[in-house]
Amino acid sequence: MAEEIDLATAIAIEVAKQIPVRDTYDDLAKPAARQIGMLAEDIAKTIRLVFAPFQIAAALQDKLRPFLDKSVGRVAEDNRLPPPPQILGPILEGIRYEPEDSPISEMFSQLLSTSMDQTRAHDAHPAFSQIIKQLSPDEAALLNAMWALQKREGRSFRQQFTQDYDRKSNRFGPVAMEIDEIPRDGLVFPENIEFYGQHLYALGVTAFYDATNQEPIFDKDEHGNSIQTGIRMFKELRFTDVGRKFMMAVSP
Repeated sequence: MAEEIDLATAIAIEVAKQIPVRDTYDDLAKPAARQIGMLAEDIAKTIRLVFAPFQIAAALQDKLRPFLDKSVGRVAEDNRLPPPPQILGPILEGIRYEPEDSPISEMFSQLLSTSMDQTRAHDAHPAFSQIIKQLSPDEAALLNAMWALQKREGRSFRQQFTQDYDRKSNRFGPVAMEIDEIPRDGLVFPENIEFYGQHLYALGVTAFYDATNQEPIFDKDEHGNSIQTGIRMFKELRFTDVGRKFMMAVSP
């Protein structure tokens, strides 16, 4: 594994060397020879040059070439920067284990594009590749659904539930869900949704927040007196500050 990581880092350094950046002085001094960014054919040539010194299995080369091509190609030529090796290295190491065009692969690709775009590079952080590597496909799909809802409607997924109150034991009972907007359709393991929420919280990406104040539920006792019999809670699954920054870097 250490050798694989070292190889990924070495490739990352070579890719960074091969991708040209804007040279303001040269642009002014040699306008006729101005060359900003890379054309599609330049990308393919660069990737071949990068892989040449390394003994990499043909299957892995075939996988990395289109991945890098797509990631570089979505960045406007005038905005292209060399990707930081500390971001590109872990991405190349992580992508080798992911199916092509999976939600995880797409997050890696978008992060690489962000790190190479001078208008968005400030959103890329080396820690984000490590977050992606710890996600399951279901968790990536859930994050994408949350982000899409936030961009489309400016809100988060909501939950509303009640808990009965036992006056004798002074304890609240199990949750009885009334409204649950958290999407499960399309998940491979929808029964793991509670664990996914806990894991994303542990990663510092999402958390459940109180949407509004809780409401006590009252009823009448045998004497006609009003007593509390339960509570109603209103929650929202939101991105943390880190989560918002992460999604800005790994989304189109």
